Amino acid sequence: MILSGRDGLVKWDPTGVGGLTAEALASIKAFTLSLATEKINVTCFQDTNRVYIPGMRDISGTLTGFWNSDDMSLIEATALTAPGMLELIPHSNDPSAATPHAFTGLAYMDAELDTDVEGAPALSGTFMAAGPWTLPAAAMARLSERADRNRERVAA
Repeated sequence: MILSGRDGLVKWDPTGVGGLTAEALASIKAFTLSLATEKINVTCFQDTNRVYIPGMRDISGTLTGFWNSDDMSLIEATALTAPGMLELIPHSNDPSAATPHAFTGLAYMDAELDTDVEGAPALSGTFMAAGPWTLPAAAMARLSERADRNRERVAA
């Protein structure tokens, strides 16, 4: 189901626990999430083209919004030496989902403040995974089904 991003949500827990202790980051208006998997070159002599195998997934992304002096969470996160729990929810009110589709995991955060006389001060940040991440339950179920089909195909 395609829905507007206006009900997106970004939650952060500096303790790294997440769940009920995670709080919404104020004044965030957009996020990006990259789930890129590195490709390892395994090309050998006499191959007719390059050959690759998948390596590790590299989870990272960006947050953008506005400076809000009532919420210093993103600024404070940049000083942490241990990762916090980040939760990215593309749509928090999806009527087709029992719980919101969430991408969740430990992350390290960076931030940047951009102030201009002609606009509201902008706050942006980047994050990178600091441990395993979970994908929405529906995506995990489909991954499991695909893995089962791949195992069956290889065994045949």
